[in-house]
Amino acid sequence: MTSTSARAPDGTDRGPRTPGAARGPSARAYLLLVLGDCVLDEDDGAWTQTVVDALDLVGFEEKAVRQALARTAAAGLLAPVRLGRRTRWQLTPAGRDALTAAKGRLFATGPESDWTGDWLLLLTTVPETHRNLRHRLRTALGWAGFGSLGPGVWLSPHPSRAAEARQVLDDLGEAVHGTLLQARLTDDGERQHLAAQAWNVADLDRQYRAFTERFADPSPATPDQALAELAHLVHQWRRLLLADPGLPPDLLPDGWSGEAARRVLLDRRARWRPLARTWWQERERRG
Repeated sequence: MTSTSARAPDGTDRGPRTPGAARGPSARAYLLLVLGDCVLDEDDGAWTQTVVDALDLVGFEEKAVRQALARTAAAGLLAPVRLGRRTRWQLTPAGRDALTAAKGRLFATGPESDWTGDWLLLLTTVPETHRNLRHRLRTALGWAGFGSLGPGVWLSPHPSRAAEARQVLDDLGEAVHGTLLQARLTDDGERQHLAAQAWNVADLDRQYRAFTERFADPSPATPDQALAELAHLVHQWRRLLLADPGLPPDLLPDGWSGEAARRVLLDRRARWRPLARTWWQERERRG
C-alpha cells in the first residue's frame, strides 16, 4: 500500500498518511475557537453556512463541520434554532461560560505570579476499563496546568487551582476518584528536579520558538486570509497552553521563549481580528 503526504488544516506537514496515523486538528476544536472570536461577544449566534464557509477556509469539509456542530450541541454548548429552512446556532449559557473561561486563559496578558513555593498534588484512580475517562482526565488536567509524575499522580505549582481540579473530577463522575494535597519543597534544586520530571520544559521552549517563527511574518491582506490565520494562530496557541503548566519564573530556564510567544499572539490577534470579523459579518448578512 502506498502512502500520501498529509497536510493539517493549520498548514503543518503531518508527514506520510498511513493506516493508524495520528489525527490532526479537529473541526470541533476550530469551531469553538472561531465561535469564541466571532460570536461570544455578540448576542446573535451564527448561520450554519457561515460556520461551514469559515471552517472551509482552514481546510475542513462541510460534512466534518456539520458533525462538529452536532457534537457541540450534544455537549450542551450550542442550541440549533430553525428559521424556515435554515438553522441558526446559539451559544447556550454553558457554552458561553466555557468560551469565556477559555478566552481568559488563552489571552491572559502574563503568567500567574502567585507562587509561594507550595505545590498542589492530585492523586487519582480510574478503573482500567474506562480508557475514555483517563483520556478526558489527562486533557482536562493538562489544560488546568497539571503535570504527571507517574500513573495517577498529578502536580501543579498553583494551589489556587484546587477548585478547578475538583470540578474536573466532579465532571468525570463517580468512576474517577481523587485526593488533593498541598506540599512544599524548600530545596531549590529539588524544585527544578520535580518540574523536570512533570514537564518537558526544554521541548516546550522549542515549541514556543517555533510558534514565534511561524507567525513572525504573515500579514493577511484580505478578510478571508485574516480569519484563517487568526484561527491557526489561536489553535496553535491553545495546543501550547495544553502542554504549558504556567510555571513560576523560578522554575523556568534562562531565556524562556514563552513570553515572547505570548506577545506575538496578542499583537497578531489585535491586528487580524477586526479584518477577520469583516469577513464573518459579510457572511452573516448573506445568511
